Amino acid sequence: MQLVLIGGAQRSGTTLLQTLLANALDADVLPEVHILCDLLAAYKRAGEAGRKTQYFYPTDEALLSFFRHCANRHLADIVDAIGAKPVLVLKDPNLVQVDAEAVAVFPGVICIVCLRDPRDIAASFLRIGQREEPEGSGGKYQRRDVTFIGKKILASYAPLLRGERGANMHLVRYEEVVTKPAETLARLARDTGLTLSLEHIASPVWLEAEARHNAAWISELEGQEPSSASVGAYKSVMGPREIDLIERICSPYMAWAGYEPSEKPRARREWGPISLARGVLNWVRKG
Repeated sequence: MQLVLIGGAQRSGTTLLQTLLANALDADVLPEVHILCDLLAAYKRAGEAGRKTQYFYPTDEALLSFFRHCANRHLADIVDAIGAKPVLVLKDPNLVQVDAEAVAVFPGVICIVCLRDPRDIAASFLRIGQREEPEGSGGKYQRRDVTFIGKKILASYAPLLRGERGANMHLVRYEEVVTKPAETLARLARDTGLTLSLEHIASPVWLEAEARHNAAWISELEGQEPSSASVGAYKSVMGPREIDLIERICSPYMAWAGYEPSEKPRARREWGPISLARGVLNWVRKG
């Protein structure tokens, strides 16, 4: 059985990509695998704990064997529940944090990371805030805390920025998935060796929304065919100061992933007597 794991920042398109891939592979569309993700995160923490972990598992091989046993048992339970299939497509945004551990535990796994413009990710979070219950219900995105959102996005991709990239990782841009789904998946098939039936992605079968998110997290685009309607949506959702803040916080990721910052408007020049004289002198010098 071929295992495919999909991660990325929250609101980066992991649900859409999992849905399209599973449909193209005739695989089941499953809820987020938080249990598997937590197992891999525990393996990562144990490996970083040094002597404390070595008291129980004296070698790296012994530690890996323990977590591989646990993870394989969990996969076996999933297969028992849905039936054996040639490919298992699993996703959880937090898998991007444990890519190297996934490769160690599952040799031959295909890891995919969704990239998306951080401004559109932030806009998607702000829309969650708009759909959350009225103020006072505890919705954490109602406050429009763009600083919190920006740091959350940057932290999601921090392992990639540090060069913690496991073998057989493939990067997929949300913008390409929604504008050119067939071409993007065909390229992914060539890169991964997966055999896809692309005719199934025009009208994909989605997992019921209740198994994915609470109501506020379900956008109007979910459950439909791929749409580019949310590409660049940040321009109508966020103000200039909010956009600038996201760009400054996420600048390392934007530079790494190739997302261009907005053009900043030039500050209006105040003309006093001295500055006016200098401007005229410069104009004369230039002819």
